[in-house]
Amino acid sequence: MSHPPDRPREAPVAVSAVLDTLRSWSDAAHSAYAPNTLRAWRADWAEFQNICSNGGLAVLPAAPTTVSQFIRVCVGKGKRPATIRRYCATIARVHLAARQPNPCADEEVKLALKSMSRAQPARQRQARALSWSDIEKFLRGAGEGLQARREKAMLCVAYDTMARRRELVALNVEDLHFEGGSGTALIRRSKTDQAGEGALAYLSYETVREVRDWLQAAEIKDGALFRGFVGRRRLGERLHADQVADIFKRVARWLGLPASEVAQVSGHSIRVGAAQDLLALNIDLASIMQAGRWKDTRMPMRYAERVVAARGGMARAARAQGRDGLS
Repeated sequence: MSHPPDRPREAPVAVSAVLDTLRSWSDAAHSAYAPNTLRAWRADWAEFQNICSNGGLAVLPAAPTTVSQFIRVCVGKGKRPATIRRYCATIARVHLAARQPNPCADEEVKLALKSMSRAQPARQRQARALSWSDIEKFLRGAGEGLQARREKAMLCVAYDTMARRRELVALNVEDLHFEGGSGTALIRRSKTDQAGEGALAYLSYETVREVRDWLQAAEIKDGALFRGFVGRRRLGERLHADQVADIFKRVARWLGLPASEVAQVSGHSIRVGAAQDLLALNIDLASIMQAGRWKDTRMPMRYAERVVAARGGMARAARAQGRDGLS
């Protein structure tokens, strides 16, 4: 009696077709998405593959049970809810790109995410703000060495432009325009401008002065605005985005901040501080969003929530009732 061919032998053909589809999408995606976005997706997918491999689970196509188990493993590792949700978004993206059913749309995965949210708080720790008062203190006391000049220019540009770390290190001398003491910086591409239409950011008189001082001292005529050092004085290559947080932490230590606060300083610290300063100065939210190139109010309001709380209804009531300690 003859036996029908084993069904598992057909699987490699199906898997091969799925991978071919995914490769075709990947080739097209390289011209459609920013390199940083593609790198983030690769890193997220590698995390999913690694955990699935350790558990002997198929990744493509992945079953909803596989994704829900992945979520539980991530929670057990202490991953933040926002990170896990980003992983799931990447998993969904890969399956859609491979033209496979999206496992993250299944009720089992949705329930796993809800359970995750109940098990651990979704609130992310906010970076320690570096405000203009912090920057001003550094400008007045950091000295005139080459590294200090770079840091002063960098802090001022980061503050005026409210630049994200990748936007800050991507600036070239050619992106700056000085006129009448102040100036502008062209942010060629940002997180909310993947098409690269660009946006102009204001540079104050003081910022222009610090930038000119840095360019003259470093003898930079064109190319990367902010560069690393080889040894004490020789200029190196363009700074990498990952170096921004280290520089800001070094400034925080110079300011004498406690170690616990220095640890909370990140590449977003000046962006947070600028948002808080603007709101404290009664700058309207639309202008703050324009300055920081935000498309919605969620993040600027998140950054400035301490200021908002101090000016909210209960704070005003406390002042009116003489409960604020100032009466």
